[in-house]
Amino acid sequence: MKISIVLPMIVILSSGALSQTVVSGSQSGVWTAAGSPYQVTGEIVVPSGQTLEIQPGVEVNFQGYYKFTVNGQLNAHGTEADSVFFTTDNQATGWGGIRLESDDIAILSFCRIEYGKTSGSYPDIHGGGLALLTSNATVSNCTFADNDATGEDNGMGGAVYAYNTDGTTFTNCAFLRNHAYGEGGAIKFTGDLNTEITGCEFIENNCLYGGGAISCYMVTATKMTYCLFAGNYTTYSNGGVLNTLGSGNTVYFINCTLSDNYASAGDGGAVCLAYATGYFVNTIVYDNQGMYSDDLYLDFDGNAEVYYCDLPMPSGATGTNNFVEDPQYTDPAGYDYSLLATSACIDTGTALFVLYGDTLVNMTPDQYFGTAPDVGAFEYDDGSGIGETETTPEAGLVVYPNSPNPFSSSTTVSYELFEDSFVSVRVYDLSGREVAVLASGIESAGSRSAVWNGTEKSGQMAPTGTYMIRVETGGGSETIKTVILR
Repeated sequence: MKISIVLPMIVILSSGALSQTVVSGSQSGVWTAAGSPYQVTGEIVVPSGQTLEIQPGVEVNFQGYYKFTVNGQLNAHGTEADSVFFTTDNQATGWGGIRLESDDIAILSFCRIEYGKTSGSYPDIHGGGLALLTSNATVSNCTFADNDATGEDNGMGGAVYAYNTDGTTFTNCAFLRNHAYGEGGAIKFTGDLNTEITGCEFIENNCLYGGGAISCYMVTATKMTYCLFAGNYTTYSNGGVLNTLGSGNTVYFINCTLSDNYASAGDGGAVCLAYATGYFVNTIVYDNQGMYSDDLYLDFDGNAEVYYCDLPMPSGATGTNNFVEDPQYTDPAGYDYSLLATSACIDTGTALFVLYGDTLVNMTPDQYFGTAPDVGAFEYDDGSGIGETETTPEAGLVVYPNSPNPFSSSTTVSYELFEDSFVSVRVYDLSGREVAVLASGIESAGSRSAVWNGTEKSGQMAPTGTYMIRVETGGGSETIKTVILR
């Protein structure tokens, strides 16, 4: 499966094209595109036991600083072509955001929530665009942009504040340019359980005091999968992407990309873990700068387990099959963090990973290109087709991923011949220079293997880096990627 993250399409409706509806006070029933835009002229509330459904193509325009409080059920269902739009004409003043205080699960899909701002006292001080106050939500294909939690020189969660939720999900969402005075430029989680963040982009969010994109306080199993974090920063504290506080935090980064984030005056240009354990699998953490430490930092009682990642291992972290290489992004200046064909992150992830009985990665060959999944949020497509390789049993050759990979002393590449054949096994560097010859001659049918001890043809040790091992017969050929770590 080629993994790509596509920002939801937002269609801005002209208020002059349709009729308009003025709303305030208690609201329920159905808001339709025919009645759009809905001009909010006072506080609005969905009462307990009642439902408000907002249909595709509706614009909700706040005419002043008013909150949207939901004590009942909110269903805001846009489509890719006709989103639901929460906005205001007065961007400087903003509006009070959506405040969920309900036992019902709110559903938001294909919505854009922008220019929400916080003001007043707790809990209104937190969550510029959306506040989940012991309320759960299913949020998909939504954009949170330019929301702010800085009222009264306070506030956390520039876009979202979540308190005591369980099972809330964010899928294929974009968090853009949100800001918080305190912690969590995009999201602040407090006491939350089992939050799933999948296929989301966090771009240019920022805060003053920790977690430029996300801040977590006493959370359990907050899991981020196929997410991109870029251009996020914290000004005076730790974790350009994420920081943790409190106790007993567990967070997961699986097939994520974290690059070009900053902790301008603190530790962990990407992630700072305090009183927490972080699990990283198939993830890139590269070029995230902090004043005192870059990338990943383990603060007091912080732990990290890292597997199949392009990530500089901090002191105290554990894990296997990791490497440190320039990921070679297509255009990071333009926020295109897909991989170039020469990236060391291609085919170096794992398709199956089980940790302490919890299956974190379980991919079948039709879900990725090449011999193994790529490391990072984006799967490189060489144009050959999902799951296709140059060789098949019918071609007389099957080549398996080498092991261990990465390696320091030696690695073994195994292959299967379906008939007697001339076999060539050669190692090349990324410039195409032949580094070593592991096999060259006639071999009989069956399971075979070749070992590379990491030396070049000259007898010198090959330096740390990425190399290509090519197995070739008269019937076909296949190239796999390996990494040496010295």
